[in-house]
Amino acid sequence: AMGILARQAGWNAALAYVGLALGFVNVVLLYPRILPADEFGLTRVLVSIAAIAAQMAQLGLDNTVIRYFPYFRDATRKHNGLLALVLSIGTVGGLLAMLVLWLFHGQFALWFGAADGLYAEYGLVVLPLVLSEVYFFLFRAYSRSIHRSIAPTFTREFLLRVLQMALILAQAWWHFDLRVFMLLYVGTFLISTAGLVFDLWRSGNLTFGIAKLRLPRRLGRSMMRYGLFTFGSGMATIALGNVDQLMVGVMLKDGLDNVAYYAVAFYIASVILIPARALVLPSMPILAEAWKKREHAKIDMIYRRSAAIQLVIGAYLFLCLWAGADVLFSLMKPGYSIAKNAMLILGFVNVINLAGGLSGGIVATSRSYWFDALSGAVLVILNVVLDFAFIKAFGMVGAAWSSLVAFTSILAWRIVFLKRKHGLWPFDARTVITMVLGLALAIVLLMLPQFGGIWLDFIIRASVVTLVFWPAVYYLRLAPDLSDQVHMVLGRIRNKS
Repeated sequence: AMGILARQAGWNAALAYVGLALGFVNVVLLYPRILPADEFGLTRVLVSIAAIAAQMAQLGLDNTVIRYFPYFRDATRKHNGLLALVLSIGTVGGLLAMLVLWLFHGQFALWFGAADGLYAEYGLVVLPLVLSEVYFFLFRAYSRSIHRSIAPTFTREFLLRVLQMALILAQAWWHFDLRVFMLLYVGTFLISTAGLVFDLWRSGNLTFGIAKLRLPRRLGRSMMRYGLFTFGSGMATIALGNVDQLMVGVMLKDGLDNVAYYAVAFYIASVILIPARALVLPSMPILAEAWKKREHAKIDMIYRRSAAIQLVIGAYLFLCLWAGADVLFSLMKPGYSIAKNAMLILGFVNVINLAGGLSGGIVATSRSYWFDALSGAVLVILNVVLDFAFIKAFGMVGAAWSSLVAFTSILAWRIVFLKRKHGLWPFDARTVITMVLGLALAIVLLMLPQFGGIWLDFIIRASVVTLVFWPAVYYLRLAPDLSDQVHMVLGRIRNKS
């Protein structure tokens, strides 16, 4: 199992990093530079609406596929029609979501500006985007279940970003009418979903098996329960950031401009989460298997090791982000610099999230998945309520504070739950040492004087962080897995020389 995990995690990580670099160039450098802030804000709002609507439309089906696939797995019988089943449910949900967005278009337009604003004019391009996202979620879940987790990452993290980069460069060159630009922008998502379907078709896995559908009543009921429960947790994953962006757009005047600023802060901060994403995707099916076989020790090991690795990498990336904040914002139009504090707070939220290891994934694949749903739903509600209060009080940065309070409290609740119910606990002395190390370096960064220009200053700060942090991690064995990998690589180099 660890072999599949490592290989796919390697590819997924590589693609995620390349995709992240491309996305970074798009969201942080090109789009804000080439589009006016409100038009860039509009693209973010449309993506946020589509993500939330699609998540609601598919009712937790994506997680249900991954969880119940072992009961359907049978290539000769076209996996007993599972794909046909989820696609038909997803299509109905997607069409309903499109109908709602279309019927209440006027109301949305008033929330995001005015009856004659950008959203009123161009907002309906969100409709095909919603359906495309529903299909993407479902095909991605199916791909992961048959251990093809690379294609979804490729089409989403890489292909989509390349197409969006090509589009914004073309926009800078040819200055399309905004309507044309928006349609092409939605087109990039449609192509990436089509790419995923193409991969399944080419590998001979696109078998709907409608005729073969066998769904015992008990299994059907169990799946429905699970789907509705994970719907809560799925909403929580999607709500992360999207709710904030929509609330910022609705509550502040110049809403779309502020969405653009917040989106940039959110995107830069999300760099910290990448190693986690590369770990989580392939480990979900393995956790599901381990629960099924009741391999408690294995789950405990994955939980502890993932928490250690994620905290170490997250803390390091956060410190680098802090060191480089001025450099990053110097690359953008001046208006964006108000997002700097929001970026640092969101970065810190992500470190806290990483410190919890795979707690979300472990709860989600266990028998206590109802708790995943409950805590997910509470998180979304808490996030909306706090956004409302904090954005009113502090403006845009309030959305970041709201995330900090909401996520920390829910994560603490999840960790305590896993300890009480399953006796799983992700922390040990190393966790504390890593935190102290990170804090000490943060204080050092605060005390260091400004060195010359911002680039020189960044290089010196990042070097100090790197030269203190990694040797400390290595000698104190704060992330044994990472240390072992370094040993292996060094050993190979020695053997060759």
